[in-house]
Amino acid sequence: MKIILIYLFAFVVLISCNKKEEKQDAFFSDNLSHEVLKYQKKNPIPNKELYGMFIYEISFLKQKDTLLTITVSPTGIRSKDSYGIYKNKITLPSYVIDSQNIGKKFIKVYKKDSLESYILEGRPPHIDLIYPIYKYKIHRDKLILIDSLR
Repeated sequence: MKIILIYLFAFVVLISCNKKEEKQDAFFSDNLSHEVLKYQKKNPIPNKELYGMFIYEISFLKQKDTLLTITVSPTGIRSKDSYGIYKNKITLPSYVIDSQNIGKKFIKVYKKDSLESYILEGRPPHIDLIYPIYKYKIHRDKLILIDSLR
């Protein structure tokens, strides 16, 4: 009986360690992470070999309201004042545009690494794919979907 309890305790400890490791690997708040993953699932990037510059773009803006947009940039990173690359086992390569630091409630870590491989030098290629832009209104710590534009 003691052996079974020891094995059960060891199993619980291992599971809890894995969950802590996944939480530490999270870059975004749960709210933003959920929306980014939902967008990435509905709008997959085509074959990586052919479309190497495709990256998910998360942009915070302040206009009339505070807004967040999520889309795919087929021509790499548009702004050299960006943050990223956000990528792990679950999140596909993404970057953040947040020049006014609006997203500080949603971004846990502002990363500035590995951007070079996604910055397009020269003229962008012609690409026929059009990805939707999801627009969210930011209300306190919540993201409220306003529209999906194509």
